[in-house]
Amino acid sequence: MSTTWKARWRGLDLEVRGRTDAPESTATLRILQSNEPRVEVECFGSNPHWRADPGGLDQVEPLDERHDPVSEAFARIRTDLPARAASACEGWKPLEPATPADEKALLEAERIMRHCPVRLEELDPVVLRGRRSEKWHTYPADVLPLWVAEMDFPVAAPIRDEMRRFLQACDFGYPLGVRETGLPDVFVQRMQDRFGWHPDPGGVEVLSEVVQGLHVAVEAYSAPGEGVIVQTPIYPPFLGTVRDTGRRLVENRMEVGSGRLEFDLEGMSRSITADTRVLLFCNPHNPSGRALRREALERVAELVLAHDLIVVSDEIHADLVLEGERHVPFAALSEAIARRTVTLTSASKAFNIPGLRTAIAHFGDRTLRDRFNAAVPRHARGGIGLLGLYATISAWRFGQPWLEEVVLQLRRNVDVLEQAISERIPEIRVMRPEATYLAWLDCRRLDLDGAPAAHFLRHGRVALSEGSLFGPGWEGFARINLATSPAILLEAVERMARALGR
Repeated sequence: MSTTWKARWRGLDLEVRGRTDAPESTATLRILQSNEPRVEVECFGSNPHWRADPGGLDQVEPLDERHDPVSEAFARIRTDLPARAASACEGWKPLEPATPADEKALLEAERIMRHCPVRLEELDPVVLRGRRSEKWHTYPADVLPLWVAEMDFPVAAPIRDEMRRFLQACDFGYPLGVRETGLPDVFVQRMQDRFGWHPDPGGVEVLSEVVQGLHVAVEAYSAPGEGVIVQTPIYPPFLGTVRDTGRRLVENRMEVGSGRLEFDLEGMSRSITADTRVLLFCNPHNPSGRALRREALERVAELVLAHDLIVVSDEIHADLVLEGERHVPFAALSEAIARRTVTLTSASKAFNIPGLRTAIAHFGDRTLRDRFNAAVPRHARGGIGLLGLYATISAWRFGQPWLEEVVLQLRRNVDVLEQAISERIPEIRVMRPEATYLAWLDCRRLDLDGAPAAHFLRHGRVALSEGSLFGPGWEGFARINLATSPAILLEAVERMARALGR
């Protein structure tokens, strides 16, 4: 066995060791006192067990593999070990008083124990075509689909294990109330740990998806004919929300800078009129992949306060920051901004579970929440299923090791795409994303007769997202999805080059 992780917990040493003579999902947690192993826990395989005082009493007790042996093991650590130490028997020394850092270390140990490394570079297109989701079934089988924002990567082991337990128990009944599931508290903890934001769990509403939140918010905070600001190019449902609710689109067009799109904040200021009510904000931004720093967000906040706007901030890609920056939630800028911000997010993009239909709306002010629920009551929005609630909890509590592997692969994929495009189709300019798994392609120098995405689909059998869907004036652009294997990306670029006669 090789040690993969170490930490301290209440004066004890924690070690997670991976097994080299067993499947890669097998790991052992060792708990040591004064370098002497006291407990070893194996939670995977056909015989999960708890082994106390190895080399001493060597008591082996099975863990119940019918349910969740990992949860059982960590519950015993929290209760049995302090009891053993308090009894001052079997050589145990009293444990140090528990601190928040101790609980954090134990949670990290549980994440490592639940994690199973995945082969992100080895994806089989034949297997992917066997999926029944939209991405691989909208186009014929000979088309490489790099369009809709859905990953080709396998889902994190903690989520798969949770779904397996529901299946094995035939557990498809009515869910508990959202508060009883603990999801609001898990959301708050995730925001604190990842972004240093401390939202109130009482300000949480659970939705089926972020797009639902966009529609309800625009209905709640504006009237037909009033202005809603949108930065284009933008995720198409932003534009659809404004159109379908009868509001007036206030387009704040981004500027094509040197290698990336830039937010035109001066243009935003000029476009705001007396009847502009809502700013629909997307950060990190889809499709440009921009992740705005605090200074830029604060300039947006100044405009919001000056013009008495309500902000609906789509932050679904917050966990997918690629370039070493840190996502800053818009509501975290100040108390005044928080009171006029609705934050929409979900585990669906970062953890690839959009089909499980669970999202979060957080309201920085009770009045905002009341207006939201009055516009479209909870029952009219539809309920949330058990699987989505608990998949989201598993993702946010235990999925971080998987996510770190995914982000590393996405960074590599950006490099793969840029290199391949520069060699085979240098006329295309790749807007290198700072976040998301999407890249915006400036194809205008190809001077094609028609939309680039349509050309590459017709002549190269590669499906990209059409630029015009993201706003008027972006017809010469296309969006490409990078959440796949390098081999599939390279095949897509090669097909695109052949579609240009190269």
